[in-house]
Amino acid sequence: MSGHLSSEEVFNVLSQSPLDIEIAFKVQSPTSATVSVKRLIKGLSPQGSEAVSFPSSLNQQSTTGTTTDASSELLVESSWISVSPTSCIRTLKLSLKNQASASPRLTLESFRASLDLSLQGKSFFANGYESWSTSYNGADHTTSFEKPNWLYNELTHLSLASDMDIYEYPGVKGMVHSNVVTTIRDLCRDTTVSVPGDNKHESLPEELVLCGSLSEDVGYSYFLMDANRNRFTIMQDCLVSPSDAVVLKTYFTWGTSDTVVWDGYTAAWASIHTDRRFIKATTERQVSGYTSWYLHYATITENIILENLGYFSSSGTATPSQGWPGNVFQIDDGYTTVGDWLSPDTKKFPRGMAVIAQAIRDKGLTPGLWLAPFLACRKSKIVQERPNWFVRKPEYYQGSQDLDEKVQDKMSGLGFCFGFESGSNEPMLSHPAFSGGSLALDLENPEVQSHLANVFRVVTKEWGFGMLKLDFMFAAAQVPRNGKTRGQLMWEALQMVRTWVGPETILLGCGVPLGASFMLMDYCRIGCDVGGDWDSMQRHFHDREYISTFRSLTSTLSRWAMSGRFFGNDPDVFFVRDWRLSLNQAERWSLMLLNHLLGHLVFCSDPLDIHRLNHEQKAALDQFFPWCSTPDVATPPHQVARVLQPVPTEKDLYFVQVHAQGRTYIVASNLSSKRQTVHLSTMDRIISKEAGETQPQRHTSVYFQASTNQFGLASAAYFLKSHETCVFLRVVDSEGRLCSSTSSNGGKAAEDRAPSGELYLMATKGGHVLPTTEVEGFGRHFDSDSHSQQYQAKFRPSHFGKQVQVWLAWKESKKGSSVNKGVVEGKTLNGKTLQAHPEVVLGHGIRVASCSFSI
Repeated sequence: MSGHLSSEEVFNVLSQSPLDIEIAFKVQSPTSATVSVKRLIKGLSPQGSEAVSFPSSLNQQSTTGTTTDASSELLVESSWISVSPTSCIRTLKLSLKNQASASPRLTLESFRASLDLSLQGKSFFANGYESWSTSYNGADHTTSFEKPNWLYNELTHLSLASDMDIYEYPGVKGMVHSNVVTTIRDLCRDTTVSVPGDNKHESLPEELVLCGSLSEDVGYSYFLMDANRNRFTIMQDCLVSPSDAVVLKTYFTWGTSDTVVWDGYTAAWASIHTDRRFIKATTERQVSGYTSWYLHYATITENIILENLGYFSSSGTATPSQGWPGNVFQIDDGYTTVGDWLSPDTKKFPRGMAVIAQAIRDKGLTPGLWLAPFLACRKSKIVQERPNWFVRKPEYYQGSQDLDEKVQDKMSGLGFCFGFESGSNEPMLSHPAFSGGSLALDLENPEVQSHLANVFRVVTKEWGFGMLKLDFMFAAAQVPRNGKTRGQLMWEALQMVRTWVGPETILLGCGVPLGASFMLMDYCRIGCDVGGDWDSMQRHFHDREYISTFRSLTSTLSRWAMSGRFFGNDPDVFFVRDWRLSLNQAERWSLMLLNHLLGHLVFCSDPLDIHRLNHEQKAALDQFFPWCSTPDVATPPHQVARVLQPVPTEKDLYFVQVHAQGRTYIVASNLSSKRQTVHLSTMDRIISKEAGETQPQRHTSVYFQASTNQFGLASAAYFLKSHETCVFLRVVDSEGRLCSSTSSNGGKAAEDRAPSGELYLMATKGGHVLPTTEVEGFGRHFDSDSHSQQYQAKFRPSHFGKQVQVWLAWKESKKGSSVNKGVVEGKTLNGKTLQAHPEVVLGHGIRVASCSFSI
C-alpha cells in the first residue's frame, strides 16, 4: 500500500483490515529433538478464527506401543468491538486446543499480527521499554535503532536494563518499534508537498492515530512500523504452556488533538484494569519537594538529611527564610546496603529511619524513602544467608543443544522467551550496579513474597514513610519462568507491591516497564537520570538507558501525554546550583522549565539555602514559585495541548503548546548542539484552527518573546541558542484581534468583549515564566474626581522581590488615542502613569503602553 493517508484513513486500515498472523513455536517430544515451527495465517478477518496444527512428524508412541496422532492444535480467534465512531478494540486470542495426553511440549516463541499500511510522510511515537529507555516523539523514515555495541555490553552489562533481548534492534533506517503505545501523525510542513504516488496533500500534524496495548498483564506488547515496506505489526513477547492462552488486545483511535486520543486510551484502559493508585487523578496536583540523590548520592547521613530538611516548609506562602515550599522530602540510596532494607547503617543514621520520618512529618511534608525491592547486591546479608531466594541463570530445555554457537551466545543471559528453564545453581546477574553487581529476588518463591511484604510493612507502618520511590523494578521480570511471560511476571510483581503497601501509600516507580505501572504507580519516572553534563560519550554505544540530561529531556518531551492519565510524570530533578556540575545557565533553565511544564512530580536535590543563592538563581526560582507545585495551590495553572517537532529534519527541536488562564503559549526548546532558526507558523495555524478563527490573515498573529521583551509575527524568524528554551505568548490572533485573559471567556479576542479604548493586560516581563500568570486579578473603575480610568492589577506574592514590566494594549478609536509626550492620558495602572510605545506596531490599530512595578 502506497500514497499518503490521512489519520482517519490510517485508522480505518488499522481497525478494519484483515491481519496476517505469524506464529513461531518450539515443539519437543520426550523421544525426539526440539523442532522449530512457523505458521502463517493470511488475511484473518476482524471476526474470524483459524486453527494451526502441529507437524505430523511429531507423532508419538502411546503407552500401548501403537502410534497415535498428535492431535493438538493452536486456535487463533479474532474479534472486533467498536467503542465509538473514532475508536475500536481488536483482540487476538491464541489458545491450545484438543491437547492429547501424549502431545509434544509446545513453547511459543513469537506471536505477530501484521498488515500493509502506507507510512509515507508519517512520524511515530517510539516509546521505550522502561522508565530509563529514551523515547522519541518524532521517529520517522530516517530513524534507526542501532544494535548496542557488543564490547560495551560485555564490559558494562548495562544492557541488562534494556529490551534488546526481547526485540532485536534492526539497525535499519525507517524501522521503528514502540513499547505499549504508539502514535502515527503527519510530519510537520509549512506548505503542501508532493508525495510519490499521491497528489499534493496538506500536512495536518494536529491529527493523529493512537495504538495502545490493553493486555500488558499477559505480555509486553510492541508496535513495529516499517516505513521501508509500509508494514505495521503488533508483536507480543509471549510464552505459552499447554494450559495458557495468549491474548493480544489493542485499542485504536484517531482524533484532531492529542488530548482526545490519550483520554480515549485512558478510558479504555480503565474499563479493563482496576485503578489502584492512591492519588487517582494526578492532574489535580503537581507535587514538589526534595530528593537527596543528585548532590550527595550514597554519602548521605542523618545530619545531611536534617540540614536540607531545614530549608523546606509545607506552606506555599512561607517566605524563603521560613522554608521553601514543598510536599515530599525523599531520602534516596545510601542509608543501607542494597537488599538489607531493614538494617540501616547505624554509623550514618544512629537513631534509625523512624526518627527521620517523624522529623519530616513535623515539617508538614510527606516522608519518602528509596528502595530497590527486587534487588540485592552481592555483599548483602540476604544474598549470603538466602542464596536460594534469587533468580538462577536460565538453562535451555533438552533439544536446544544443537543450536550453533552464535545463536547460543545471543540467547545467553536473557535471550528469547523460548527455551528457558530453571535448574542452574548459579544466580543470574540482574544489574552491574551496587558494589560488584546485584541479583534479582525470585518473586515466584513464597518465602520471598513473605519477606518483601514484611519489608514494606515495616517501612510504611513502623517507620512511617508515606511515599516510596521503587527503583530497578524491571528486575522482577528479566527471565520468563514457571510458564509465565516477562510481562505477566512484571504485572504480578507490581500488583503484589500495591497490595503490600496498602491503598494510602504514594508509589513512585523508576526503572520500571511503563505498561505494568499504568494506574498503579501514583508517579513514574519517564526518562533516564539527569547528569551533571548535558550528554556523555555513552551515546556513541547506542545505549538507551544511560545517564544524560539531554536524553532525559528527550523522553520528557515525548512521554508528556501519559502524565495525569496513567500516573503523574516524574521527569527527574532540576538544578538551581551552578557548582558540582557542568550544565550552563541555558541548560539548567531548559531543564527547570520543561520539568515544571511537563512533570507532575518536580524534585530538586540542591540545598535551597537563600544565603548560598546568587541573584541569577533567585531570579530563576522566583519565576516558578509560587507555582502549581506549592501546597497552597490545588490545581496546575496550565495545560499542555501538544508537543510537536516543527522541522522534521531537526529531531531535537520541539514546540510545546500550553494554555494558562485563558492565554496560549508556545514553548520552543532547542536540545540540539547548534543554533536553530524557528518560525511559529506551523503551531500558530493549529492554534488558530482550534480557536475558531475563521478569517485568518496569513501570518498576522503576534507573539511576545519573554526572554527578549520583544513582539514579533508568527512568521518571523526567531533564533534559539544551543540547548536554549524560550517562551512565546500569543498576544494578537490570526484575525488581528487582541488576545487577553481579562475575562472568563479567554478563548475569544479581547475587542469582541469591550469597546475601543479599553485597556487589556497583554504581556508581562520579569514575573512568572508564563507571562501574565503572576497577575491574579485585573480590573478598572472610573475616578470621578480625576475623570480618569484607573486600572488595578493584583500580583501573586514574590519570594525575593522583583521588578515586573506590565504591557497593556488597546484598540485605538477613530478619533485616536490620547497620548501626550509619550504618556497615555486619562488612564493609570495601580496609580502609575502609562508610557506609550509608538515604535511597537502590532497592526490593525492596536496601541501599546507599559509601566513597571516592584513586587
